Amino acid sequence: MRASWKAKVAAVWEAAQIELNGYYSTHRVLALAAYASHTSLSRAVLVSAVTPLPCLVITTIVDLPHLRPVSEGLQANQLFVARAVVAFWVAGMLVTHQLRHSVPSLPLSNAQIVGNNLVTAILTVSVWYALALAIGFPVPFGIVTVSPAWVAFLLLPIAKWLHKVRSDPEAWPLVVNSLKVWACQELLVVIYPTYFYLFTVVPTAAKSSFALLLPVIKLVLRNVVSQTIVHLHDEIPEVVILNVEVFNALFVSYCMQNSPSLWTTCGLMAVDAMQMSLSLRDVGLVVERLKVLRRQVASTSSRQLIGGPSVSRTDECHIKTLIELAQEILGRWGRSRILPTSLSSRKVSPLVPQIPSSGSKQTEERPAAQLGRSHRLLRPPAISAGFSGPRSSLAELELQYVRELRRVLYITEFVVLLNYVEVVIPLIFCRRCTLPLATSTGKAAGSSH
Repeated sequence: MRASWKAKVAAVWEAAQIELNGYYSTHRVLALAAYASHTSLSRAVLVSAVTPLPCLVITTIVDLPHLRPVSEGLQANQLFVARAVVAFWVAGMLVTHQLRHSVPSLPLSNAQIVGNNLVTAILTVSVWYALALAIGFPVPFGIVTVSPAWVAFLLLPIAKWLHKVRSDPEAWPLVVNSLKVWACQELLVVIYPTYFYLFTVVPTAAKSSFALLLPVIKLVLRNVVSQTIVHLHDEIPEVVILNVEVFNALFVSYCMQNSPSLWTTCGLMAVDAMQMSLSLRDVGLVVERLKVLRRQVASTSSRQLIGGPSVSRTDECHIKTLIELAQEILGRWGRSRILPTSLSSRKVSPLVPQIPSSGSKQTEERPAAQLGRSHRLLRPPAISAGFSGPRSSLAELELQYVRELRRVLYITEFVVLLNYVEVVIPLIFCRRCTLPLATSTGKAAGSSH
């Protein structure tokens, strides 16, 4: 009975962890293998270090102007209004570029994106300015309040194209999916500031318990976002981490800063540490399973080559990296263009890209978030009846190996991004709090945003 209860808890936990329920696509595995073989370590490290800098520089520049005290009123804070225009301008360009990336047929050039979003930012801040005159400065939940107007102004320049594209069976689903991503981002903008406001007004004795709702909110939002964006396939880890986890890390820092209790801070840190350790444990279990499969592939392959174990062949397979071995397997199956019958009986995406015939469309892979939900970390995949004999046994082992590698890569990307966000965002927040202008900036901007 107790073992059954533990199994149920483990099953629920695994189902709630989206990183355990996804796979890399075959195309992404091959692209990663090509990148790893043609890119030096120094270049990869340089790209990783430089990529976040433009966003950090822009954010810092926007936050540098010295703001007047809120008590001096709206007329004395015209610089705050100008800063809001720049912030909405940058945010609008990012969102529009995201839409153009998702919908390649969107008829907007870079110059149009810059110009349209400048007008959008001015109109949005004008709405905010009118509310500030009517309600008072600063406008409570300023970004949340003007978000509907901002979205409307964003869509206005492409309204005619949106009406036309509704009859396009290929482009319209892409537009709908992009709007889903926007909706998820807006959901985060509403939920987390509302939570932080409630955190600041609850009694001091209840802050510690209320702070522990943050991990629950994060877990729920991660699953909501991942289920909404299943169309993004391989990009699910990036979208989830760089939206939900960024918001969560930022507001955890806010709560720590505004909590008078050391126990609240320790509790939040302990929960994060526990979740991270469990994620790393899950990665370790899957990697161990992958290593076992690699040894089985090497042993079976050597026996088939010469009718018995071959030390040189086995050592060759062991020397190959995990990705190199998968690349070799995929390349071999790709050249033969023959898929084992077991794949037709499994609810997984094809391991080898199918080459469509003339006049036919390439079949899309199933969403990564829908893959492998029936698998457990330590349970080896069942051998399909579609394989028989030693050669078929090797084929099945190779396919199991590639499937597990796709899962490992998916989990690894998720965990790496998670560690990056969990470390970098609090560091940036702490650094900002030590800036000379942080106090005055926070008083004006924090009240409105």
